[in-house]
Order: sequence, then structure tokens, then C-alpha cells
Amino acid sequence: MTVNIPQPETPAHPSGRRRSSRLSSLDTIRRFKDFRLVWIGNFFAQGAQWLQILTIGWLVLKLTDGNALLTGTVIGVRTLPILLIGPWAGVLADRVDRRKLIMFTQTAMAAAAVFFAILVIATDLDSEIPSGPLLWWHPFIYMVISGVAHSIIQPVRQAMIANTVPREFLTSALALNGMVYPSTRIVAPALGGLLIASLGFKWNFLIEATAYVTMVLLLIPARLPFRTESSGKQLSVLASMRDGIVYVWREKSILQLIVMSFIPNFLFNPLVFILPVFTSQVLNRGAEAGGFLAAAIGAGGILAAMIIATAGFVVRKGMATFLGLVGGCVFILLFAQSQWYLASFGALAGLGFCQYYFRVGNSTLIQTTVPDDLRGRVMSIYMLDSGFVPLATLVISLMVHFWNPKDAFTALGVLALALALIQFAAFKLVRRLP
Repeated sequence: MTVNIPQPETPAHPSGRRRSSRLSSLDTIRRFKDFRLVWIGNFFAQGAQWLQILTIGWLVLKLTDGNALLTGTVIGVRTLPILLIGPWAGVLADRVDRRKLIMFTQTAMAAAAVFFAILVIATDLDSEIPSGPLLWWHPFIYMVISGVAHSIIQPVRQAMIANTVPREFLTSALALNGMVYPSTRIVAPALGGLLIASLGFKWNFLIEATAYVTMVLLLIPARLPFRTESSGKQLSVLASMRDGIVYVWREKSILQLIVMSFIPNFLFNPLVFILPVFTSQVLNRGAEAGGFLAAAIGAGGILAAMIIATAGFVVRKGMATFLGLVGGCVFILLFAQSQWYLASFGALAGLGFCQYYFRVGNSTLIQTTVPDDLRGRVMSIYMLDSGFVPLATLVISLMVHFWNPKDAFTALGVLALALALIQFAAFKLVRRLP
């Protein structure tokens, strides 16, 4: 069978790079109702996920009497299904109605959150030894269920943004959508930490379910007017997946951008999962302080978002991805050396700044290159590295459990920085991308 791989589309307005990012962003929000609805819905969905991550970590820490290995791995297993389901979800995203697929998946996530909330409410977590129906392994099951849904929804949600605006507004729409990640990272963990400290765990999962339902309601009137009909519908599922893999392999710049994203997922994300252990053992603080530390990463991302919205990336996007990657590794090292709460807050804010710069630059370069009829498959391959987060989290959790958080993150930070510098030297094609 001959495999026809669409070539990268040429941007409609190549001179648009110099247009004011701020004006373009305002125009995008004002002119496109469908983008507005999807964008606002993503705030609720992403906020629910950050609330879940923070709450599950502290919940398992409580249920296991401070076990670092279980606390780290319980959130890591959430990304494990991506390895098995992610590529198939990308094929599905190019063959079915992306909006309806997200609505169905978010509804299932809301139902799972409500059921888990009932288990939490029925358990006495205020006593020295928790008693009730909730056991330490129940959060693992809940995270696997959430991970399956997350594996389906992530590439679809990314691909859907490009279907709500014309191509000349795509960079602006992706930058605005990138703001969802750091914004919710500020609000949701801080809110979750305050609720745990004041009211316990019982409300957090109900709020999570409500956020998922809100996104479904916002998507009901939304449409995807700029969706391109996929040629993959005429192919078998395996042939359709093969087209996506072949396209990524042939487009070396996209392949290199995908390889670069492994470092953040092997170090930046697991840090958040281990944060309850670091907060309690190194900084001697509780869930409230841990929530604000997690929010610090979002605060750094918001600062980066403001700079991108007003001045653009300042340097070429290809170079911006490398600067974000190297800078994030440096801030990991600074965080590992800190035993002072405010210094830890500053280091995590710096990490959030660099992580946002990397993520937006990296994903924008991919999304503005790939044709829409392959977008779901390419984005699922792009996010496939997230499936290795459980392995990274397990390794880091073991290091923390048998070693200590400070030395573990120092060693990993040095390794990640070395790999980032090697990529900087080797990936000349990415460095030159505009």
C-alpha cells in the first residue's frame, strides 16, 4: 500500500510574526466564539486535573503514614496509560468528532470523581489512623481510570484548538491556550491546599467533578468550523497510525522537538508529584504550604505568558525552547539546594517560567507545521513521552525513599542539564526555527 504523507502547510501570513501578539490575542478572544468556549472550558478541565494531582498526593501521604514511594508513584501511574492508549487516541481524534469525544470523556471523568469523593467522605481521615472504606490502593485505581481518560482527551484537546480559528490566528490561539496551564497551576493547588488544611479532603473531588461537567456544558454550543476532513478515514486503523509515525520520522524538526520534550517529562513533572514529600521532609511544612509551592510554578508560567503576550518570544521559537529547557534544569538544581521556604518558592517560580516558555514554543512550532488531517496522530506521538512519567516518578521516588530529596534532585538536575546542553549542540535544525 502506498502511504501518502501530506507535506507541511505554509502559514497563510508569514509576515504575521511581527504583528503585535497582544492585539492578535485580543482579536482571537473577541472574534471567535468557538475558541472562547473551548478556551474557557480548558481552564476548568486543567484546573480540575491540578486539584486532583495535589489532593491525591497528600491523601496517599496521609493513608500511608508518609510513604514517599507510594506518594510519588500514585500520581505517576496517571500517565502510564498514555503508552498504550495515546497513539490510538490520536488516530481516533483524526477520525471522529473531536468535540463529542471530549464531552463523552469528561462526563466519564466527572462520574469517576463523584464515586471517589463518596469513598473519601465515608472515611474518617481526621483520626490518627484513618478508618473507613477508603484504602491506600483505591487512589491508585482512581488514577489509572483518570489516566485512561487523560490519554484520550489530551491529544484531542490540543488538536481541537486549531479547529476553532483560521490558520493566521493559530499562533495566537496556541499562546492563549498555553496560559491555561500556568494559570490553573496557581489557583487549583493553592485552593486545594487551603481546603485540605481547613476542611479536609472531602470537597476537593466534588469540585473536580463540577469542573469537568462545566467544560461539557461549555462545549455543547461550540463548533469546530476549521476542521479539515481526514484522509485517515479511508484507511485502516493501523495504516492511519502508520501515516502519523512516518510523517513524524520524515519531518526531522518535529522529531527533534518531540525528543526534546522527554527531559521535562522525566524531571519537571515528577518534581510536582514528589512535592508533598519534599515539603514535609525538607521544609517541614504542611499541605497549605505545599499548595502554594505548587502554585509558584504556575506563577512563573503566568509571568512568561505575559511576556509572550506583549513582546512575543523575543528570540526565535526554536531558540526559546532550548533556553526554557536549560533554564528549567538550572532551577531544579537551585530548588534541590534550598531549605528555606521562600527560596524554594522562587526556584519553583523560575522553573514554571522556563517550563512555560519551553512548552509554548515547542508545541507552537509543531502545531503550525503539521497539517490538520494528521494533527491528532502527531499530537498523540508528541505526548507519548508523558507515558514514561511513571517510570521517572518511580525512579525518583526510590531515590528519595532510600536517599533523600535534596541529593536525589541534585543528581537528576545535573544529568538533565547535561542532556539539554547535548541537544542544544546537536539539534541545529530546531535552533534555526523562526
